[in-house]
Amino acid sequence: MGSRTVSRGGGVRRGAKRRDGSAKDERVALTLKVDQKLFERLSTFRAKERKKSQEILQQALLEYLDRAGA
Repeated sequence: MGSRTVSRGGGVRRGAKRRDGSAKDERVALTLKVDQKLFERLSTFRAKERKKSQEILQQALLEYLDRAGA
């Protein structure tokens, strides 16, 4: 049998509130699968720049979406 992705949870929770009633800035997980060569390029770059993959990928995604007008 092939691999299947199973949803865990109800998706993005919008407008989630804390117990005190204030809104919270909640992050959600995002999985990205890349080939080995791209992974190695990212690993080399992040070590050289002393940044986390999270920072690099978030910035890249923001720039892409801005250029795309999304």
